[in-house]
Formats: sequence, structure tokens, C-alpha cells
Amino acid sequence: MHQTAIFILLLLLTATSFGQAVDAAREQQEKPDETRVDPDLELRRAIESSAGSETQIIINLEEYLRKFPGTIRRTEIETEIYKLSVKLRDRERTISYGEKIIEADQDNIDVLMNLVTTFRERRAEGDLNKSIGYADMLVKQFEGIIASSLKPRRVSAAQWEERKQKGIASVYLLRGKVHFDLNNDVKAKADLQKSFNAGRLAGAAISLGELAEKRRDLDEALDYYRQAFVIALNTDEEIDMPSLRKKLSLIYRAKHGSETGLGDQILKAYDRYVRDKEEREAKLKPPNPNAGISDPLSYRLTRTDGSTLDLNSLRGKTIVMNFWATWCGPCLTELPLFAKTIEKFKGDQEVVFLAITTDDDRDLVAPFLKRHKFNLPVVFADGLNDFFSVNSIPTTIIIDPQGKISYRQAGYNPREDFVEKLSEKIEMSRK
Repeated sequence: MHQTAIFILLLLLTATSFGQAVDAAREQQEKPDETRVDPDLELRRAIESSAGSETQIIINLEEYLRKFPGTIRRTEIETEIYKLSVKLRDRERTISYGEKIIEADQDNIDVLMNLVTTFRERRAEGDLNKSIGYADMLVKQFEGIIASSLKPRRVSAAQWEERKQKGIASVYLLRGKVHFDLNNDVKAKADLQKSFNAGRLAGAAISLGELAEKRRDLDEALDYYRQAFVIALNTDEEIDMPSLRKKLSLIYRAKHGSETGLGDQILKAYDRYVRDKEEREAKLKPPNPNAGISDPLSYRLTRTDGSTLDLNSLRGKTIVMNFWATWCGPCLTELPLFAKTIEKFKGDQEVVFLAITTDDDRDLVAPFLKRHKFNLPVVFADGLNDFFSVNSIPTTIIIDPQGKISYRQAGYNPREDFVEKLSEKIEMSRK
């Protein structure tokens, strides 16, 4: 059977629940014995008889819904028809089933975006008005979701803010384009400017350039097109580059008679893009207090109480570093063993242990330590993990008294005695 058909069959024909069995029985109560049919068997036949054709699956599922209008699987089946319709670029069904989904779930951002786009593409009478209606709903729902959503644990505050800004940029860009289609130029510019300010999307810059062209402001149009060109070259945003290149050429030639000097302007736009990007990232991410330092023992690390540990004070000693994170499952197993190793060497003043957390969200660390009752010498990495290229968590590194790495272990190995092996490596580093 075709892979799509198998997937849908598995999705829809999972073990029949008691409620489904009752529903199936209720459908058959009024029928004579000889005319009774098994809805699950009919659904299986509908999918299997499609012979792997996604178009035929849609036709068969629609026939099934006509035959069993009261099935409790209606929402699931309509959702599958919608997904296949989007994949097949079947605009009519995408709209029909998308609207059914939104009637039941107005928070479905993906479906709202598809409805806005599909109505905008179809352009039948009244479609743009429907598109702007769904676009208004999209912006409202998205902003509501953003306002109420909690940051995922493994995502830093900076990354979470960046994701939100990109989402805002996308939904305002979409609504701005519909306003542009409707000649609502003031509203279009407001939305497109908000999009561009939030996410620096090339698509928003292009649309702003088109608005400027419409007003015959060629200087502004050229500026936005240059920015769009540079952004598209430095991101994975899908842009029609030949068309954008043509816009740049036509406007520049109209103003200057040739393309002489256009390359220099694009380079200046690139420099501005890099500068703006760095400034935006600096606002999102806390500054690295150890930026530019080439000696790891010159790093200053922050403790959980806010005080500072200067690694210079540890020169000449054996330093045992365990890089971990609150989201790391193996770390939860290894940290108690690290604590046992610390206890084993507690009377040795020449060995220092550091449990170095790589968490971007520092607010998670103290509650984590309290919850698991860890009494460890915890400090934040403050860039030290990047210096040592720590790509696997947990990672243990031993720095010998000469300041060189004498041992490195990436990951937790359950087949080894962690305490015994680490103790052995510590003793070897002192020789």
C-alpha cells in the first residue's frame, strides 16, 4: 500500500475505543441485519481502494463521510482531507476544509495562514475580503498565543524572543500583503513596517519597496530593494532573486542612466545589515564577559549567587570541570557521581571541582539544584563551553597544574564506574 495511505490508515484505524464502538453500534441500530455495515471496515476499504493515489484517497474519504455523516471520526477525517488538499494545491478543498477546522479551532495558526494565502491566490470575487478577515483573526490569535505561551525549557530567553519576533514578522507580512492587494496602502505600510522591524524579512523589504514605487518614491524603493537583496543573500528566505535583481537594475538605471555605482551601494547596504544584525543580537543576548580572552584560566565565571570566580586564582591546581545542563537527562545521573568524587577529594586543597552549567536560561538553575538537593560548586559557563568546543552534554574536562587539558570525556558512559575512572584521571593529572 502507498505510504500516505498506510499513514492515514494507522492514524484513523487505531484500536477502537469504547466510545467509537458505541457510535458504530448506534449508527446501525435502525438498520435491518442484512444491511448493517462496519464503519471501520468501510473506512479501511475506502483508504485501501485508493491504490496509493492521494487524490483518490480524498474522493474515497469524502464518500465515506457522506455514507457515515455521524461518525465521531469526522474531525480527524476532515483534517486529513485538508492536509492532502494543501499538499496537492487543491484550493477549493483547502478552503472548504480549512474553514471547517477554523470553526472548531480558531487558534490553529497554520490553517489560518493557509486560508489567508489561498484566498489571496485564488482571487475570486470577495476572496480578498475573506483573506483580510482571516488575516485579522491570524494576527489576533498569534499575538494572544505569544502573550500566553511559556518559554520552552531548552530554549534561551534570547532564542525565545527571536522566535517570537520572527513569528510576528511573518503574520504581519502576510496581512500587509493582503492590505496591499486591497489598495489599503496606509494599513499595508503599517503592517509591513512592523514586520520588517520585527524580523528583517526580505519579503517585507520587497513589499515596502513596491509600496514606495507605487508612491513614485524611487529613492525609498531602491533602498528597500537593496536591503531585500542583501538579506536574501544572507538568509534561507525564499525570494525570487532574478526578479529582485531586475527591480534594482530598472530603478537604478532610471535614476542614474547606468548601473555604475550600484555595486558600491549594495556593499554599503550589506555593511548596514551586518551592523544592525549585531546590534539586534546584542539586545537579545547578554554580553559575553570573557569575549576575546584566549587563556581559559583568565576567564571569570559567575556563581549562582551572582558573585564571581576568577579562574586565575586556581592556577597551579588540578581543576575538574563538569559541563552540564538542567535539560540533560544523563547529567541527572552523572551529577550525583560527580558529587561523590568531590566528597572523595574534599580534604585535598590542590584539586578544585566546578559544576559548570551551560543553561542559557539562568533562572532554571537554582530551582533545579534545590529540587534535586544537589550541593555542588556550580558556576555558569560564561563562554567557557564555547572555548573548549563542548558540543556534548555532559562533558568532563581536567586541567592539570600546568594549565593543560589532561583528560576529556564527552557524554556519560553507564558501563564505566564514573567515580573510579575520574579519580584515576585526577591522580594521573598530578604526576
